[in-house]
Amino acid sequence: MLAGRWRWRKKLAAALPAKNGKRIWFHCASLGEFEMVKPILDKLKKQQPKVQVVISFFSPSGYLQKRNYPCEGVFYLPLDFKRNARDWYRLVQPDVAVFVKYEFWLRFMQYGHKAGVKMLATGCLFREGQFIFEPWADNWKKALLQFDRIFVQNTDSLERAHSEGLRNSVLSGDTRFDRVIEVRDTAREIDWAARFKGENTLCIGGSTWHPEEKMLRNMLNRIGIPIKTRFILVPHDISDSHTDSICRQFADLECTRLSQIKSAEIPEHCKMIVVDEIGLLSALYRYADVAIIGGAWGKGLHNMLEAAVWGMPILFGPKHHKFPEAALSIEAGFGFECSNEDEFEKHLKTGLGNPEKRLEAAMAAKRFVEQHAGASEAVVSHICSIIEN
Repeated sequence: MLAGRWRWRKKLAAALPAKNGKRIWFHCASLGEFEMVKPILDKLKKQQPKVQVVISFFSPSGYLQKRNYPCEGVFYLPLDFKRNARDWYRLVQPDVAVFVKYEFWLRFMQYGHKAGVKMLATGCLFREGQFIFEPWADNWKKALLQFDRIFVQNTDSLERAHSEGLRNSVLSGDTRFDRVIEVRDTAREIDWAARFKGENTLCIGGSTWHPEEKMLRNMLNRIGIPIKTRFILVPHDISDSHTDSICRQFADLECTRLSQIKSAEIPEHCKMIVVDEIGLLSALYRYADVAIIGGAWGKGLHNMLEAAVWGMPILFGPKHHKFPEAALSIEAGFGFECSNEDEFEKHLKTGLGNPEKRLEAAMAAKRFVEQHAGASEAVVSHICSIIEN
């Protein structure tokens, strides 16, 4: 993080091409926020091919994966100091700045207004207790009041924003729905996953951590390994130490790391594969019949929409209040909150062993994603209206 920002002015000046026409700057915290803005970028390129795009990240996990994204430049955002913000606008020269979700850096908002930049925010979620609504954060709220438009994900956020005086907020929806549809429609087939699944029921654990891995182990200890069932775990931590630990924990399933499958040959009695590579999860979900989404038995839920778009029942933990799609999925009939091991076992056994219930949940998931698509079009239309005037 610090090394990437070292002499950032010199790096930016050397890498950024001369401004030619309108320029839009998108700022994302990390990879998840980039995924939210990706459908906006795709539509914008089609509708305004001459517009220049600059992208910044706060986190290395976003920057390191997307630093070669095709645009005018991808950079680290310097730390939120007055001089940094002033020099950033001087060097980047954006006509429009788009902050994604929660990226409300005070000096960058204030200096953007001073520079006459049209300021937007997209994918925002507002709720009670957020710092920007605290009395001590009045400067943040004043800066947001000057935004040209704030696009929020749901009606609760809109009502909260309006109650705080942010009348420049409008409901657009969640662009991640557009993104997962795009990923689904362009996903590549994964031969080893198709062969591993075969005629079996496949459960995928996406971005798992120790709590959900432990619950799965305890469940299999109690009920045994279901016949004609296979498992793929894609842990959030793919270090050798963690993936080796999983393989030892599930040794009775002949658990094998993906990197150890030689010549695309899967051991004959293998019933679990641990994926120790990044970038495969969203495409792997196409083969799943049931998904366990990690994180919500710990700090917070990982991306469940990547699984929902393929249609399946989805299990997750109780810590999902910051992720409104979880509550909506429960209401729609395909999301299942598991507060303890008993609930986990109940819902997973139903998902694996009841084809009728599984099909109902799958259809509900697909309908849910399609019904919530279209948010990116509203944002792109507004951006186009700005740059065309």
